[in-house]
Amino acid sequence: MQPLVRQPGNNYAKMGQEEIFVSGLCVLFVLFSQSGKRTFIKTDTFRTQNLVKSSCAFVEVALKYIYSAVQEKRLSSDKAKSYIKEILHTILFLGYIDFPSVEYNEVLPKQLISVVTRNYEDVLQNYKSHLPTRPPYSVLLDVVVESTGDANVEAVLDQLTDLNQKMFIPFSENEWCGNDFFLNSTVVSFCYFSDFVTSKRTRNYFGGSVSCKGILQREVFIDISCIATWNKAVSLAVCLANMSKTKHIQFPPYVHSTAYHMIIGNVGCSGSEEHQSTKVNTSLAAAAGNTGTALAGDGRIKGYYSKPPCQKCLELFPDTRFTPECSEHRYPAPWEYGNCAECEAVSKLLNAETELNKRISLPKYIPINLNYTFTELIPHSDVHKILCSERKERLENNLRKTNFEVGEHFMFYNPSSDDGTALVPGQ
Repeated sequence: MQPLVRQPGNNYAKMGQEEIFVSGLCVLFVLFSQSGKRTFIKTDTFRTQNLVKSSCAFVEVALKYIYSAVQEKRLSSDKAKSYIKEILHTILFLGYIDFPSVEYNEVLPKQLISVVTRNYEDVLQNYKSHLPTRPPYSVLLDVVVESTGDANVEAVLDQLTDLNQKMFIPFSENEWCGNDFFLNSTVVSFCYFSDFVTSKRTRNYFGGSVSCKGILQREVFIDISCIATWNKAVSLAVCLANMSKTKHIQFPPYVHSTAYHMIIGNVGCSGSEEHQSTKVNTSLAAAAGNTGTALAGDGRIKGYYSKPPCQKCLELFPDTRFTPECSEHRYPAPWEYGNCAECEAVSKLLNAETELNKRISLPKYIPINLNYTFTELIPHSDVHKILCSERKERLENNLRKTNFEVGEHFMFYNPSSDDGTALVPGQ
C-alpha cells in the first residue's frame, strides 16, 4: 500500500479552526456510519472478527457522541480532537499487538483512511511504535464525565448505558461473529474525599476496569499505568500488593468509593461474589438480585448495579469507605492487582486534589526482598523505582512477543502534541 499524503481541501480556506474541525468530524462520522459491514475472510479467527467488530462499533459510537457533544457546546473542539486521536491510537495499538496482528486498514473503512490521514496523520504513524497511556474505554469515560458533569453519577451511568447499548453487536444465525465487549469496561467506579475535620467534599472522580481482552493485553495496560499513568501512591500500592499484604498507603478520613457492574442481558455478570444490587439507570438492575446475574434474555446492556469491593481493592485501599460495604468473599478475585476500576478513580482523585495527595501516609521504609535470600528495609521512593523497573521489564518482554516496535526507551503517544510523541517520565 502506498503511503497516504496530506491533501488539504480548498473548501476549508475560509473556515475558522473550530469550523474546520467540526466539519471534518461530521464527515468522519458520516463516512464511518455509511461504510457498511466488513467482509471477513475464512482465515479470520473468531477472536480477530470479534476484535475488529468491537473496534468498529466503539469508534463509530464514540465519534457520534463526541460530535454531538461539540455541536451542543458541551465539549471544546480542542478536547474533542485530542480524545478522538487518543481513542483511535489506543484501538489501533490493541489490534496491532493482537494475535494475529490487525492493521489499521482492517479496522477503518477504506473511504475513511484518507480522512483520518488528513486530520490525524500522527495516529497512523505512531500506533506501531508509541504506547497509549490508558485503554479506550477510559478515554470515552472521560469524554462522558466532561460533557455530562461529574456531580450527577446516575446521569453519567445513564449515558454510559446508552453508549454501551449502541456498541452492542448481537450474534446471529447468519454471522459467525458477535460482540462480547472486547473494549468496554464491565465495571466503573467513582470516588471522592470528604474531609472529616472541615466537612469539605471534593468533586467525583471516575475510573474504569482495564478494558481489553487477553492476559498479555491486560498486563500491558496495568504495567503502563504503573510506570506512566497512575498516581505514584496507587502505582506503589499495586506493585507491592503481590509481595506483601501490609498496608502501604493510608488516606486521611475519609475517601469514599462506589463501583458499578454492567448488567448484560442473558450473558450475566460475575457470580464469584455475593453482590448487593441497587437500582441504577433502570429497574432491570434489580433483577441482578444477590447473584449478580441479570435475568433478561436478549443479551443487551441493561444498566449497572452497585457492587461491594473485591478483596484486592480492600487490600490496596484499606482505609476507604466503600458503598455497598464489603460482603463475605467466598472466592479470591481471579484478576490481577490493578485491573479494578477503583485504581484509576483513586489515581485521578489524588492527582487532581494535591492537598489530599500530600496528606497520604506512606511508610518511610518498606521491607522488600531484593535477591530472594534476605529482606532489606528500603525507602519507599527507591522501592517504587525498583518495582517500576520490574514492570518495565515485563512490559518489554510482552511487547516483544508482538509486532510492536520496541526501542531503546518506551515512547508514549501524546494526543495533544502535533507529532504525538512523548518519552516516558524518568527516561
